[in-house]
Amino acid sequence: MADLANRAERLIQAYNAKDFNAMADMMAPDVDFAHYNRDFTLTSRDALLEVLRGFAENYVPDRHFEDADLVLEVGDTVIRQAWYVGTPSVDLPGFGKAGAVFRLKFCSFIRFDGDGCIIEWKDFG
Repeated sequence: MADLANRAERLIQAYNAKDFNAMADMMAPDVDFAHYNRDFTLTSRDALLEVLRGFAENYVPDRHFEDADLVLEVGDTVIRQAWYVGTPSVDLPGFGKAGAVFRLKFCSFIRFDGDGCIIEWKDFG
């Protein structure tokens, strides 16, 4: 199987660069996404990318993941722990007030199929 940790890192790099086309190329059309602490779930790549694009354009333009402080490969899953940082342009419950930088510790579980395509992405934090 491909080096899944590198694939997960490419996903994060594309996310940080707002390269939603690259992200789309890495995900299955029916990717299973959840951010449990935000009570948010989707099972559509297109719907997920629409939300991520809107979040980047309208709410937190500078949002990004910092370098991981922990990366584990367990079978078909990469577990990645890193700070998620940004400055909301509007008051955003759960993140912070407009103009105030937030830092949230995230733990992401990214699962791949046998071809190295992301089929599941779960965030905690």
